[in-house]
Amino acid sequence: MAMNSALVRVPGTGEVSLAAPDTPEPPDATTPLVAAWTGLGLSTPDGTTLARKVEKEGTEHWQQLTPARYIYKSQELTVASVFQETKGDVLSAYFGGMKFATVGTGTPKTYRAEISSIPKGDVRALCVDWVDAISDAEVYNHRLYLPRAEVSATEDAQFSRTKEARWGMTFSALAPPKGKTYIAVWLTNDPAVLLGAPATAAAALAAESGR
Repeated sequence: MAMNSALVRVPGTGEVSLAAPDTPEPPDATTPLVAAWTGLGLSTPDGTTLARKVEKEGTEHWQQLTPARYIYKSQELTVASVFQETKGDVLSAYFGGMKFATVGTGTPKTYRAEISSIPKGDVRALCVDWVDAISDAEVYNHRLYLPRAEVSATEDAQFSRTKEARWGMTFSALAPPKGKTYIAVWLTNDPAVLLGAPATAAAALAAESGR
């Protein structure tokens, strides 16, 4: 049995960020995102949920019960999180692109936004970053980049005296434009993702120097 506790990863901290659709892919998993990206800030301790669903249907035959092949019907990749900061970037995503503007000249200032009666598309680029800092020598960064995504579901927001306002959203990856063949890219400095690779960065360096 191939068991290795050094391969267990704990996403200790992370953040979801948004940008304009088709914002270029970050160069790696550790370089800070450029100004085009905006972090959505604090989220609940459950963090972020990544889900992949592929629907396929087996062929049916007169001569046998087992399918000869599968026909793929759909694929869905989603990123879900519950955000705790009530700010413009979070509310804009939750309400499909809603934006606040200053109205009047009073003090304090008043900010007004309209929730449209007709929902419209609000496509964004999305990044999910998370870090596992095992030790000073072992810090693994992971970054999931979706060039085009849109909020496909929202959770009920409850305003209560006993809990902060929460904004739960599920983002779904959209089909790639301009001839691209992927809906997401995973970037990391973790050598454990390579098949048969050493479990730690130190082991990877040792293996590299021994060649």
